[in-house]
Formats: sequence, structure tokens, C-alpha cells
Amino acid sequence: MPYRILVLFFIGAFFACKTPMVPIQQVKKQPVRQLIKQVELSMQEIKAIDIQEQITGHDEVLLAYQIGIIERDSLIYSRLSTVYLGNAKQGQKLDLDTLSSLSLELKPGQALGIQMALWEVDDYQKMQKIVRQVNNVGGFLQIPIHMLEWSSVSNPLTWFLWGSRISGWGLDWWAHVDRNDLLGVSEITWNWNDIPTKNSTRYKRGTWKGGKRGLNEYVYSFAYQIKVKDISK
Repeated sequence: MPYRILVLFFIGAFFACKTPMVPIQQVKKQPVRQLIKQVELSMQEIKAIDIQEQITGHDEVLLAYQIGIIERDSLIYSRLSTVYLGNAKQGQKLDLDTLSSLSLELKPGQALGIQMALWEVDDYQKMQKIVRQVNNVGGFLQIPIHMLEWSSVSNPLTWFLWGSRISGWGLDWWAHVDRNDLLGVSEITWNWNDIPTKNSTRYKRGTWKGGKRGLNEYVYSFAYQIKVKDISK
């Protein structure tokens, strides 16, 4: 009898000391977060210091502005807007801060492109259809820059013509405008390492002068704002 009790004691002790099996929890890997730069372009103002059309007493002006992403010598995304500003009189300042801003997100290695262009048009009524077409364009994909004469020296309209020469509305646009109607273009290109870090705001200001002295001579000043914000995604 004592022998049986001893055996039962050892069996009970064995099961009491056995460590219960606990399921192993798998540790989820945290996704690697990437630094992204949010960029916002906002128009500020244009001032007609000296207008071109002295006879009529005003210039009929049209503004085009856009922002784009460049990667490996190709434009991979572009946002643009075209706005008819109406008549600009001598010395008049046109406030543009109520216009819609344009924004995008840049990834490491990508470059930023910004352009603002001002036109003097003879008859805006003929341009309305074209302006609507331009504003309906969302973005262009993989257009090699070298195909579009990437040089403001040889072709001051390169930025505005991103994709226009290989799309339907581009042909319509050229049928209604003249290069001589371009009052000025402002361009900025920033490589990834040149773009301001963290949260910053930069302003671009300048002056456009043109025309022949005493004949269609003009002077316009301009200003726009660029906001950059660093985020992780």
C-alpha cells in the first residue's frame, strides 16, 4: 500500500511541475516609414507697372501656373491651372491669393518643377474653350523632357507646354495664341536635396520687361508662394 501511494505521489508531482504550453505570438514587423515632402504652390499678386496696350488703356491678361514632379529625366505628374484675370490697367495690382492653390507630394530622389506664365490675349472669348480643356487635364505620364526642348533659353514655353504638343488641346492652344503674346515666364526647378526641409515657406518675386521702347513696351511684377512640409508615410 505505501508503495502505491509513493508512485501516485511522484506521478502527481510530475504533472504539477510540467510547464503548460503557451502559443507563441508572432511579432508584427512595423512598416518602414518614408519621408515625403508636401509642396503647395499659391499665387500672390501681379502688378501692371507699365501696360503694353497704351491705346486701349488696358491689357487683357491670362495667367497659367503649374507644378510638377520630375523623375529620371521624365515628367511623371503635373497639375496646372489657367485663369483669365481680365483687364489690367496702368499701375493696377491684381491680387491672386484667392486663386486655387496646387499641391503634390514628392518622394526621395524626385525633383520639383514650378512655372508661372502671363499672357496678353486679344480676344478671350475665343480662348474660353481652350482654357477649359487645359484646366481639365489632370496629369501627364512619362514624357521625356528632352523631347520638349527642356531649356528656357531656347524655348521659354517649355514648362507650359509639358505634353501639349503631343495632345489634342495643345494643337488647339497654338491655333489661338502667339508667342509674342507671352509677357513673362517664371520657372523654378529644385532637386530633392535643394528643397527646403521640415516646414518652410518661400516666396518668389520678380519683374517681367519686354516690347520695343515706345512701342508695346511693358513692365509687370509678380509674386507667388511655395510651402513645403515634411511628413512620414
